[in-house]
Amino acid sequence: MENKMMMPASYNVLSNEEMTYTEGGATVGQALAAWFWPGYATQIGIGKCREEVAKDRDNWLSNAWNNMLAECKGNVTNGFYYAGIIVNNAVFTIGSLGLYAVAALGNIYF
Repeated sequence: MENKMMMPASYNVLSNEEMTYTEGGATVGQALAAWFWPGYATQIGIGKCREEVAKDRDNWLSNAWNNMLAECKGNVTNGFYYAGIIVNNAVFTIGSLGLYAVAALGNIYF
């Protein structure tokens, strides 16, 4: 007796590149929010860092960077999403340090 698996006529086999669209990733709305809503970018960035620290406390930064690059490969929306998170968090951090430095100078000299 031969076992055969019967597939419907409209059944399609997906390649690895096509699986990106079915497995998930950032939507256009999430990518735009990462660029234009700093609180969202900060929350996602903190969450990703916590996940990586929980997985491997010693190498979390390099693992997070490698995972991010792997998710961006071949997916423009994920690339736009992660770029927005990085830019927003960098601008927020630099701006906060700048305000702190100005406030510290104000306390010293005035």
